[in-house]
Amino acid sequence: MKKGLPYIIITALLFATFEPVTKLIAGEVHPLVLNFIRFFIGGLLLLPLAISNIKKAKLKLRIYDFLRLFLLGVCLVCFSMTFLSYAVRESASPTLIAILFSTNSVMTIILSFFILKDKITVKKTIGILLCILGIIICSNFPGTSSTKSIILALVSAFSFSLYTCMSKKMMSQINGITQLAIAFFMGSIMLLIFILILHPITKIDYFTPLDGKTLLIMLYIGVAITGLGYYCFSKALEKTSAMAASLVFFIKPVLTPFFALIIVPETKLTFRIFVALILVVAGSVIATYKRTQKVKKV
Repeated sequence: MKKGLPYIIITALLFATFEPVTKLIAGEVHPLVLNFIRFFIGGLLLLPLAISNIKKAKLKLRIYDFLRLFLLGVCLVCFSMTFLSYAVRESASPTLIAILFSTNSVMTIILSFFILKDKITVKKTIGILLCILGIIICSNFPGTSSTKSIILALVSAFSFSLYTCMSKKMMSQINGITQLAIAFFMGSIMLLIFILILHPITKIDYFTPLDGKTLLIMLYIGVAITGLGYYCFSKALEKTSAMAASLVFFIKPVLTPFFALIIVPETKLTFRIFVALILVVAGSVIATYKRTQKVKKV
């Protein structure tokens, strides 16, 4: 756990800025284009590391491996992060979306039961119930949320949990950085194909000219949040467990309100936001905390 802690903290700090920063350009960059650009940039940054790892490990990727990496990319890029971008766009509160998305740590527990064969205990059940209560309180924010944004955020959280479990299961064969680089490329290319197919149908001008400020924000999202952030999350996942790595999403919603106040000054923090925050974080910690047993010396 100690080896993975620095990666968890760095990831949480970077991920906590995603919703507030994305809110700044929500009206200028389409969510599909945002995710295509950020993950394409992230893939480019991680590609040299992935090639180096493949050479060192003398890894031979089969068609089956590429298929699994493709599914990872689609799950993360096309589903989870696209739904998250839409949720931020639809909601007036970046903090609310961050709190809802943080429930992926609890969803990971449920999916780990089916995918990684982890056990669901009474303690985990209590944690899940606390998170559900927090979500119910979130859904009652007046003027800051809509049913649509809440559903989008929860679908995004579920998709991310699925990605986390699938990624952890593959780590014994393919290391995290190699997974990320290939999955980012495959996911972003798939998203671009989807955009090109949609364009004649929707008549939406997806690729509009961007000003200097928007380009800088996009660069930050692509390089810092996506490239560096997911690199650190992957290292945390490698050095710890899927549940331990989900500590990122306990820390993130605590930090997001303060980043939101700095980045999006019009953000309003209500009493309900803090109540929901406490419930979701407490539920996540209770559900995933594992006491380490000390070995007695004879």
